[in-house]
Amino acid sequence: MSSQVWLITGANRGIGFEFVKQLSQRENVTVFATARNPSNAAALNELASKNTNVHLLQLESTSAADAAAAATEIEKIAGGLDAVVANAGIANNWQDITAVEISSFEEHLQVNVIGTLILFKAVYPLLLKRQTRKFITISTLAASLKNMLPVSGTVYGASKVALNWVTKSIHNELGSKGFIAFPMNPGVVDTDMGKHASDTFGWGEIPLKAPESVAGMLKVIDGATSEQGGRFLSYDGAELEW
Repeated sequence: MSSQVWLITGANRGIGFEFVKQLSQRENVTVFATARNPSNAAALNELASKNTNVHLLQLESTSAADAAAAATEIEKIAGGLDAVVANAGIANNWQDITAVEISSFEEHLQVNVIGTLILFKAVYPLLLKRQTRKFITISTLAASLKNMLPVSGTVYGASKVALNWVTKSIHNELGSKGFIAFPMNPGVVDTDMGKHASDTFGWGEIPLKAPESVAGMLKVIDGATSEQGGRFLSYDGAELEW
């Protein structure tokens, strides 16, 4: 098997950490994992100390300077990128639409949408250096307009709808260059973010755990061809409606 180079953002906990953990166990894979403050990411540092194929990078998702520095380091170490999982994001506002704080809405758009575009622009040259050219964004079922969830999710949901648009635009504009880009719904996962939503809406215990969600997403990403580009896919491989 030829070597592969992956980049996972928001890797200090939850889904992002699980991506790094599972990829680190693969042979011939180099994993770059980002966090806002890598020195404070204890579990991620421990994982990297036990796996020489894991490299930690600082990335505050709205910082173009951080993204550029990360891209420079990746090129120096690995030369290019095969796959990027843009996982970094926030979901901390479940206000009713009449009570939405505009500053919070702006923050979600800045982190979840603009931050992802900043990332893509920084890593685009690195993806061009390899042939796989996969750019995957972590979205949510809450971004479906066709099947809008009956929750007060304007701030989070709208930011992820915009993220879906950006992701599909990558497919539309660069699919002819071999890029495979699509958003993924990881499911409602038993992570800090998932628990916060569950507590807010009274969903109770969350049966889907991060290892299962990420294993499913990796299976989809590994097998993805140009046919999957521009689609809205779930962790179990099902196609979702926009």
